[in-house]
Amino acid sequence: MTLTFLDLYNTCASQEWSMYDNDAAKTSEFEQSLVIDLNKAVTEILYSYPFSFRERTHVLFTIPNIKSYSVPNGLILKDNMGDYSVKINSRPLKLIKNPLMLTNKQGLPEGFYIKGSKIILYPTPTEKQIVVIDYITLAIGEDKNQEPIFALKEADDVIIIPEHLEEIFKNAVISRTMLKSISAESDENYSAYKKQSEVSYRQLVKYSRGVSEEKAIKI
Repeated sequence: MTLTFLDLYNTCASQEWSMYDNDAAKTSEFEQSLVIDLNKAVTEILYSYPFSFRERTHVLFTIPNIKSYSVPNGLILKDNMGDYSVKINSRPLKLIKNPLMLTNKQGLPEGFYIKGSKIILYPTPTEKQIVVIDYITLAIGEDKNQEPIFALKEADDVIIIPEHLEEIFKNAVISRTMLKSISAESDENYSAYKKQSEVSYRQLVKYSRGVSEEKAIKI
């Protein structure tokens, strides 16, 4: 099963105390206030924890005498040794903390630093090499063309989530979205959705880790 924005929207709109129609069939029928709240809930949940299903690998090929390359849209991971997971020919590159102190040098890169949206290799490569970067993507899904998206807009947008976690994720998103639509914490429905939100989020973290770590979070 694939979790689409249309499915998530209608499921949320069908909740008790929801003020929205739950029979939307296309994007033009979406209520923008609910679209905004759903996007807030999705990003808050996905960005709050380094879920393994958001891990990606970015591969770039160096060009002789070119030191600057585009970085992936995400957070670079660290390996088991505490080094950033940026490797050239399977060899880790070290993060350069004081790039202003560097002098011009060419050869096989030994380190890197980030400048804006670019990764700078040092020394500047003189040959074609393969650089592999492991990172956590900021994308929350894909559009109909399988291009990464950073906000849900269209009915057929797909959310990046393993199938076995879809229902838990939906519960977490829906309950958090409903909290946003209930303005007063004194409302009798607020506490019920708050508890549901906390429980489903803990379950999402717990089961995304795998069976071997299932006791790491208590509900």
